[in-house]
This record gives sequence, structure tokens and C-alpha cells, in this order.
Amino acid sequence: MKTGYIKKEVVVAGLGLVTPLGRSPWSTFRALLDGKTLADRARRLPVDVAPVDMVRAVGCVASVQHTAIDPATALAEQAARQAISMPGQQAVSAETIDATYLGTSKGAIKSFGKDPALHRTAAQTVALGPCGYLAEQLRRRLDVGACQCIVAACASGLQALDHARRRLLFDPTCRRVLVVSTDAALFPLLIGSYRRLGLTAPMTPDAYIARPLDQRRGGFMLAESGAAVMLERRDRLQPGDIALVNTACANEAYDIVRPHPTMPALEYVATRLIADRRVDMLHPHAPGTVGHDCVELNLLARVATANPSVQPARPSRDLDVYACKGALGHALGAAGLVSFVVACMCARTGKRPPMPWLEQPIESPLTVTAQPTARNVAQTPSSHAIFAAGFGGHVAGVVIQRV
Repeated sequence: MKTGYIKKEVVVAGLGLVTPLGRSPWSTFRALLDGKTLADRARRLPVDVAPVDMVRAVGCVASVQHTAIDPATALAEQAARQAISMPGQQAVSAETIDATYLGTSKGAIKSFGKDPALHRTAAQTVALGPCGYLAEQLRRRLDVGACQCIVAACASGLQALDHARRRLLFDPTCRRVLVVSTDAALFPLLIGSYRRLGLTAPMTPDAYIARPLDQRRGGFMLAESGAAVMLERRDRLQPGDIALVNTACANEAYDIVRPHPTMPALEYVATRLIADRRVDMLHPHAPGTVGHDCVELNLLARVATANPSVQPARPSRDLDVYACKGALGHALGAAGLVSFVVACMCARTGKRPPMPWLEQPIESPLTVTAQPTARNVAQTPSSHAIFAAGFGGHVAGVVIQRV
């Protein structure tokens, strides 16, 4: 088979999203525009609720809690089917999907538990591992070809997107690729592990609030989600298309949990993506932890505004910022692709949801505001940069543009 760079356009042809706030991209985005957050759920719980029970009640997707299959598999399948048959787009059949990529951090981890409904697949689960088992189940349930699994901590979803874009640009036989990302790991062991690391918000109903980009931030809220994107290679772009302009990945061998104090891997990715390209909105990883948000935002601001011929002289007026984890929680390996779908919705509608948790924004060259923003997408193309970072130094970034 001949390989080589193919000078074509990669377009987002379908989106899927299942979160605690909505069962589709549009319902989730509507909830975001209305200012809804996971913290609203926490406030309705009794004050004496156990921490693990509270985290599971707040961050779960109710529709997958009592299915006969692993919840991560159910989320992945629901999101994938949405992307395959997105309203307003031409539905595609499984036979026309040339490749499938799955990004996950924990995989079908519930299959390793004591749920009797899952015991019949125990041998396969152990043989493949939770991530391999999830990829195999998704392949079978969607009736697609081989499903390649990418595991890169919280950057898994965006790294899977990077693999998919490269496949489209270098494999002439590939014209349509499905990218899916999911994690459903709200189990006592993992909840306790993140809590012990000091990464979660205080686990009481009145204090369990994610505040990314705010000076009062104290950790993230855990959530389960599923996201999917259908990519197509086309000869030319049409008005209204969302083009996948560029992707980049990197890794820094510094610490298994903590990022490097100066985040060189993120700087490399950001420089590749936005140093010579004007962007209208940044979607940082911004988990809401004390040590991450400020360093990341200031690094992105420095890279984005370093070239005055690309960005305006006063970027704080034109460069918007949105951190979806304050509303949707941290979906772990799916977080990057969740943010990507939200960014596509922002680009499609010209609207940026409010950030109601933001009362004392961190100091930055950019103007970070809680108020929603809007722009006339019919007159001006919009460009968005999305970033994800995870344990082990994994980093990924993506740039999209609405034509």
C-alpha cells in the first residue's frame, strides 16, 4: 500500500456526547448555556451523605448505571451512534467506517468487579485487560473493523484524535474514521485514590465544587462521560464546515503524577498549534487543581500572543477562554474529547457558555470572565484550540476552525 501525505481537508462530520448534564451534544450544550453544573447536584444531597456516595451520585450518567454491560461500554456506544447518525448530517453505515480509534484511561474497569451480569465475560476481560476488552466490545457492538485503543491518561481522547487525523492524511485508502473516548470509573478505590492525592474538591455537599481558573480552586469533580467524533477527508471545505486544522502530542518524563513546573511538553504542543495561528477561543485542560491552572493558562497566553502579526496587540479583548470541567466535571481519559465536542458546539453556534463558578479569576494576561460571550459566526470564521494533559506527562492539543 502506498503511503504519503495527502493534501486534503479533514472535517468533523459527526459528534456524540453523553454527560451527567445531557444525553446528546445539543442537550449538554443547552445545559451549559443555562449555567448548569454538577455542583447543582451536590447541593441537593443530604449533608451527611458519605463521600463516595456523593461523588457517584453527582458524577454518574443515570442511563448506564443499571445496564447489562459495562457502563464505559454503554457510554462509548451511545456517543458513537450519535456521531454516526448526527442530525443534519448524512448517516453512515458501519461498512463505510475505515478505522476506529478509542481513547480511554481506565477502560471497562467495572468488568473486573463482582457484578454477576458481567461474569460470563470474565475470561475475555482478564485476557484483554480493561482497555482492550472495552475496544473489543465496542468493535463488536458497532460491527466495525479493528478498534485501536489509545491509553494516555487524561490526554487519551485527544491523542486518539491525533492518530485518526494522521491516518486520514497518510493512508489513501482511508476516508472516514470514528474516534470514541469514554471513562466510567466512579468506584470507591479510584475515588479514594484521587482524594488521597489531593486532586479532588472537598467531599462535602457544600464544598464539592470545581472551580477551574479561579483563585479559590481546590480540586476537580469526578465524572463519567462518553464522547465521539466522526472525521472525514474531503477535497474542499464548505461554508459551515468544522475543519480539524491540526493536532499535536508530546510527553515529559518528569513525574508519574505531577506535571513539570514549567510544562515544557505543553509549551511544545501549544507552539506547534497556535504560535503562528490566530485563535479566538482557548479550551485549556484546566482541571481546577491548585498547581496546574495558573501555570497552564499563563503559558498558553504567552505562546498565543508571542507573535503580534498573528494575534491582535491587545489579545485580552479578542482571545476568549472556556473551561468545561467546572460544569461537566473531570471525565479522566474522555476529558479531552469531551472538551473537543464542546468546542465544536461553541464554534457551530458562536456562543461560549457562562462559568458561574468563576468569582475570583486567576491572574493572567487574558481576560477570563464568568459571563457568556457570543459572536456572529455567519460573518467571521472562528478558531478554537483545545488542550489535554494527564498523569505521566501526556499532553495533546487540537485546533479546529469553523469555515
